[in-house]
Amino acid sequence: MKEVIYNILSSFKNNDEGYSSKKLTAFVIIILVIVTHVKWLAIGNLTQLEMVLTIDYSFIATLFGMTIYHTTKVGKTKDTTLDEIKKEA
Repeated sequence: MKEVIYNILSSFKNNDEGYSSKKLTAFVIIILVIVTHVKWLAIGNLTQLEMVLTIDYSFIATLFGMTIYHTTKVGKTKDTTLDEIKKEA
């Protein structure tokens, strides 16, 4: 349990320790969206279904676009090692 807590807290630092901060952020956002949708569905008022789905798909498309932009702009792939990135900087 100490290791999990340590890795979570280390994720907020700008180093290689801990879990990926991007993944933790995405996980928290997904959990919040699921909770919000379940609460909304429990109310039973589906009159705004089209708007909710539009917002969901727009958000997903924006995140996907940011990932694609970052990949093409920076030009880094998963195979790029930390040493290679440091040499370029």
